[in-house]
Amino acid sequence: MHEWPIIHDQRCSAREVQFTDEHAMFHLADGRIIGVPLSWFPLIHAATVQQRQNYICYHSSVYWRDIDDGIDITAMLTGLYIVQVSLRKTHPKPHFPTTWLYLEGGPSYPDSETGVPFVQDTRNFPKAVSVVDGYLVFELSDGRVLCLPARFSPRLAQASDSQRQGYEVEGLTVRWQQLDESIDLIAMLTGFYDAARFC
Repeated sequence: MHEWPIIHDQRCSAREVQFTDEHAMFHLADGRIIGVPLSWFPLIHAATVQQRQNYICYHSSVYWRDIDDGIDITAMLTGLYIVQVSLRKTHPKPHFPTTWLYLEGGPSYPDSETGVPFVQDTRNFPKAVSVVDGYLVFELSDGRVLCLPARFSPRLAQASDSQRQGYEVEGLTVRWQQLDESIDLIAMLTGFYDAARFC
């Protein structure tokens, strides 16, 4: 049995955590930000400002010492997390992946799939796209937010609000035909994107 890397460790490691009223915002090594609802983590949600600032960033998780709680970045980026029953709004049953996809460019093993495994699931579907403070903000269907620096799509960052909302979703690729632009959310969430194109 092979252990697949489902996120790009160097690009997806957390460097800093900031908080809004509703989200914990994890600043990743390559400039992306993943925001996760604080309501999913009652101990962190109830923590004081000082307790929230006392954290340690590991490669794929962040741990808060004072409250003995942590958040797994891999789970938050891929949607492969389990939400407590009392906090589920749209998922009354335990979460099971619906379809596994393999993103090209990942490792290759004999007699197995080639690529990075990723779950195609409604949790990762976008429900709105906007620009806030120089970031392209994808509001995902489960309450997470993915923030991409404008350099990931200057054309989309400069578009009007109505143009940004005129998208179609094919799998987890978001397409704007009018702008001749597309964003592969799998690549954006896992960090397995073509760095030459975006950096």
